[in-house]
Amino acid sequence: MEEKYIKKYWEEEDILFYLHFRDDFAVRQIEESSKGRIYLSEERPVIGEYMLYDQRLSDLDLTETDFITEQEFEKEWKKEK
Repeated sequence: MEEKYIKKYWEEEDILFYLHFRDDFAVRQIEESSKGRIYLSEERPVIGEYMLYDQRLSDLDLTETDFITEQEFEKEWKKEK
């Protein structure tokens, strides 16, 4: 099982995404925008208009700087509590 963690800013919509992928599929996601933060997971994949990323990791156009450590992701995820 391969775990990958991504931090990606989507300029067009002014949203910062944190994504946790397991074997090429998103299992957790944080969306941060001017509206606040939304936490999505396999257990809670849809909240209102927000939905857990349903494409493969390999479908994203990523650079080396988009990858973060598990610790960086977990630090952000714990802010939900």
